[in-house]
Amino acid sequence: MNKIKKYIMAFNLIFITPLLVNIMLCYMFSDHQLKETPTAVYLGDNTQLSRSIVSYFDDNETFDVKYYVDSPYDIEKLIAQNKVKFGLVIPDNFYKDLKQYKSPTILTVYDGSQLATTSFAKAQAAQTLMTIKGGALVKVLQAKLNLPFDQAKKIVSSISIQTRMLFNPTRNYTNYLMPGFMAAIVQAGLVIASSVSIDREKRRSMATYLGSKILVYTTLGFISLMLNIYIQINVFDVPFRGSIKQLMILSCVFSMAVSTIGIFISSVVWDKIKASQAAAVLFLPNTIMIGYTYPLIGMADGYKFVGKYIPLYHYADNLRDLMIKGYILNYAKDIRYLLFVSLIFFTVAILVEILRENRVKKKKSLGEGETVEIN
Repeated sequence: MNKIKKYIMAFNLIFITPLLVNIMLCYMFSDHQLKETPTAVYLGDNTQLSRSIVSYFDDNETFDVKYYVDSPYDIEKLIAQNKVKFGLVIPDNFYKDLKQYKSPTILTVYDGSQLATTSFAKAQAAQTLMTIKGGALVKVLQAKLNLPFDQAKKIVSSISIQTRMLFNPTRNYTNYLMPGFMAAIVQAGLVIASSVSIDREKRRSMATYLGSKILVYTTLGFISLMLNIYIQINVFDVPFRGSIKQLMILSCVFSMAVSTIGIFISSVVWDKIKASQAAAVLFLPNTIMIGYTYPLIGMADGYKFVGKYIPLYHYADNLRDLMIKGYILNYAKDIRYLLFVSLIFFTVAILVEILRENRVKKKKSLGEGETVEIN
């Protein structure tokens, strides 16, 4: 019965939990973009042009104008109360200053405590305001210089600025986050399951015994990774532009590296509860430490050094690049590194177990050789 529970736990950690979390998170990001950001507006200049600017924002699916305030400072209060995430301030005498070439300023206000919302809203606001700016200048030129529309438009657009986002033009958060998040979840389950896998009551050849354990967990981890990637691609429309062969090889060696580290932990820490805790502490923070969500180049030197040696660093970004870009820049180098990690931890695990067995045999022989003096 205990063996069945053990296998059920491993199955849950490697398959069920990652599968459920992967599906839930992909579904959570299924809108692909941030929409309906709560917005507050200050209309200091209640003219047709100002109202049309607000209308542009309200019609954009990224923004949802919920409040019209009497003072620009009220926007700050609403953001502090978490009622809005974005504010638009159209200054007093906006249209009058525009006609007099005084370059009035439209102020956009963001909630800096929500960086994901801020980043997306900022990009959309800049794009919308550039369009509005061009249209406003055309109207001013028509009114002041009595120019026809086509000529005014040519003057305004004499310098054209265009932005092109490659590989993920819609800023799809599923594409950006989920490949690495899924890999981290599978990794955590795999290393915890393998870290409690060594059976102390059975011994064969040490290399064969530990090697068979690594092979089993490598296979299970590989199947789980491929299954979750399949779901992302075929159910949630995450693109896959790369090579299936590269994906399978990379996933296999990554699974092997993680499984080997788990077996190493199991050989060092006999207590299974402590072993699983050690594995969790070492592997759960990996998505942050490898720079997957926040770039490694922006971290302190110590984190940069450590992050590059974590196996997930050589898999998560590569997986995202393979799926979204279609290629991996350092494919062979990362494969060699993961194989090297597997070899090192496998060798050390064997040495640890051999030393432990020799110590146990020595203690037993000393115990058997002792004589007890009876008075």
